[in-house]
Amino acid sequence: MWPPAFYDDFITRIWMTYRHNYPPIRPSNYKTDIGWGCMLRSGQSLLANALLIHYLGRDWRRKGNEKDPQYLKIIQWFLDELSPRAPFSIHRIALLGKQLGKNIGEWFGPSTISQVILALVSDFPAADLAVYIATDGVVYRNAVKDAATGKRPQNDFQSLLILVAIRLGIDQLHPTYYPALKACFELPWFVGIAGGRPNSSLYFLGMQGDDLIYMDPHFSRTALETKGMNSYDEESLGTYHCTMPRKTHISHLDPSMLLGFYCRTEQEFNDFCDHINQLATVHTPIFTIENHAPEYDEDVRSENDFGIVSDDEIEEEEDTIL
Repeated sequence: MWPPAFYDDFITRIWMTYRHNYPPIRPSNYKTDIGWGCMLRSGQSLLANALLIHYLGRDWRRKGNEKDPQYLKIIQWFLDELSPRAPFSIHRIALLGKQLGKNIGEWFGPSTISQVILALVSDFPAADLAVYIATDGVVYRNAVKDAATGKRPQNDFQSLLILVAIRLGIDQLHPTYYPALKACFELPWFVGIAGGRPNSSLYFLGMQGDDLIYMDPHFSRTALETKGMNSYDEESLGTYHCTMPRKTHISHLDPSMLLGFYCRTEQEFNDFCDHINQLATVHTPIFTIENHAPEYDEDVRSENDFGIVSDDEIEEEEDTIL
C-alpha cells in the first residue's frame, strides 16, 4: 500500500500515453504514435505537470476538483489534434521535430524534445511560462535571467521551466551519479525526468530508496473526440491519470535523460542555484551552475597559430639577416 498523501499526489499528476485513431499527422498518414512516440509523450508529461504546478500550485489535488476550469484547459492544450486549442499536441510536436531533422514517426532523444518544448512554449504566450535549456550540462544564471525577462532587464522575472538534457555514462548510468540524481527528487522545484531505457522513454516523478517511481507511456488509448472540454466525462479525463505507480531500480535508468525544474520567481531560481551548488559539495554533480557563459575571442586565427610561416614573413626575415 502506498501512503495516502503520496497516492493522492500521484493520481493528480498528468499522464501522457500513446493514443490511436486521431487525425493523421500530415503530410504522413500516422494516426497513432505507438512504437515511436514514447519520448514525445514523456516530454508532454513533464511539460503538463510543470504547467499544472504553474497554474494550480504544488498542493492542488484533482480529487474533488475534476471540473476545475484551469485543469481542463491544461488537458485541452495536449489533445491529439492539430488545432489552436491544442498547442502542445502530438501533431505539433511531431511537425516541429521534422523541422529539427526528425521524420514523423521517428524516435526523439532528450535534446530534441527539449528543443521542441522550448519552441512550442515560446510560440504560445498564453502559457505565461519561459523555458531555458542548459548548455552542455551548465545552467548559466545570466542566460536564465535573459530567458525569464525576454532580455529586457526592466521586465518582471517570468516563471521558468529549466530543462537539462544530459548523459551520465556511456552504456549505462554510472553509479557515481546516483546520489545527486536521487537528491533532485527531494528538491521542491523538480518536475521529473523524461528518460528510461534505450529507445523506450518513461516519465519519472518520484523516488523510494534506490527505486524510481514512474509513469509508463507505452499504453495506448483511443484519442478523445473533438468537443467542448466540459463535455468530457470522468472516464475520458481519467485516461490522463495513472492509478498504478510503478518503480524500477535507479541502475536501470538510461544514461541519456531530460531533467525539468520549475521556478515560479527569481527568488526561487536563486534558491534553486544555491541548492544545486550545495549538492555539488557532497555529491558528484550531474550539472553545474555558472554566473556567465565563457566569452571567447572572435575566431580569427593567423598562420602562426598553426606553425605556418608565410612567404612575406620569410622575406622579412631574410631582409633582417642581410
